[in-house]
Amino acid sequence: MKQERFERSHGPLWDDLERWLQGEPTLADEDVPAGFRRLCHHAALAGDRSYGAPLNDRLQALALALHQRLYQHREGGLGLWRIVARDYPARVRAEWRLVLFSCLLLFGTWAAAFLVVRRNPDLVYLVLSPAQAAEMVRMYDPASREFAGMAGAMRNVAMFGHYISNNIGIDFQNFGSGLLLGAGPIASMIFNGVYGGAIMAHLTNQGLVATFYGFVSGHSALELVGAALSGAAGLRLGLGLMHPGRRPRLEALKDAGRRGAYLLMGAATLTFMAACIEAFWSANRWVPWKTKVGVGSALWLLLLAYFLLAGRRRVSR
Repeated sequence: MKQERFERSHGPLWDDLERWLQGEPTLADEDVPAGFRRLCHHAALAGDRSYGAPLNDRLQALALALHQRLYQHREGGLGLWRIVARDYPARVRAEWRLVLFSCLLLFGTWAAAFLVVRRNPDLVYLVLSPAQAAEMVRMYDPASREFAGMAGAMRNVAMFGHYISNNIGIDFQNFGSGLLLGAGPIASMIFNGVYGGAIMAHLTNQGLVATFYGFVSGHSALELVGAALSGAAGLRLGLGLMHPGRRPRLEALKDAGRRGAYLLMGAATLTFMAACIEAFWSANRWVPWKTKVGVGSALWLLLLAYFLLAGRRRVSR
């Protein structure tokens, strides 16, 4: 077999293995050992047939990198640190189109609803009933009983459980509803964006800046980014169902389910962390609200840097 035909036949596998090493979801983890064995066979053939030095160098370097990675897997598994520090942010970047679309749905509608209600306060009643709007004001009014009851050790523990059950449940709903041809996560992102933006504008119009922003700022980055990632996970599931490509639809759906579930686990982890902050930090009235806003802003920057920069690693050839 000529070298050009050899590269044309097996090149897609080599490319997939290289991108997998970089953290992209080109192959399922359980498929990599078989791909590694095929690569070793290809490297041996390339050497026996005296193909060009660049091809032999590439295959040998790739085989060595895969051997080192798979050896680490056998010794200690994937490793929690490697997943957090490298694999997960790389996987999110690999799904950047869906993540960006989900973020635009959530944060775009949030910003639009905020600006509209901020300018026309009565429009909040298109989203909230008068009773619900009044209840929101009482919750964040420093003079109300509701606000006075927002702190306390037992209440914090109880609310921690509530936040986990409710918010992580929403993440899983966003993922599962992707089976509705992607309509579920789209509707969820839009609804939550409009709802959250309208409430934020309403409480700002009522002058409850210190109490409201002091409460939500600390956990907002983790909770909202987690929600957007769960929406992207659901969209991946919907796309696998609608556009299987040349694969059987069930096989495409299984692959989309694995990729979406990986995003979902990270989203649920972020939501869990947000629940910890919301229950034990956000409700703490002894911390000045501006300090909470400062900490919350720092978390937004750290989370953005994490997803943009962490896990960037190239394979040497």
